[in-house]
Amino acid sequence: MKKILPLLMLLSVAGCARGPGYRAQMTAFVGAPETRLVQDLGVPDKQISLNGYEYLAYVRARGQLVPGGGMAFYQPWGGPYWGGYGGPVLVEPMPQDMMVWRCEATFAVQNGKVLGVTFRGDDCQ
Repeated sequence: MKKILPLLMLLSVAGCARGPGYRAQMTAFVGAPETRLVQDLGVPDKQISLNGYEYLAYVRARGQLVPGGGMAFYQPWGGPYWGGYGGPVLVEPMPQDMMVWRCEATFAVQNGKVLGVTFRGDDCQ
């Protein structure tokens, strides 16, 4: 039992460990050959050549459906002289919404080598 407890504690902490973030993963390609970039990330979503540089952009997007719901409230009917009565009324349910987070990583490549990367979006951590 004494040997199992430290092992269980180690495994519980290891479950919380997180790898490098998206920005760190993409920055690791700086200095690498362009072939490695395309081999690891696939065909870029956007590509342009300009002034001797090649720009390769990769877009990452993720979404989450936010369910809608209704709101119940008490609606009194009647006047002040004869007393009010009423009950809960369901208001029109709110529509579902889709939250989308995205990040575009654009790599600058010259002579087959990745020179740098820039990020644009709200999910580039």
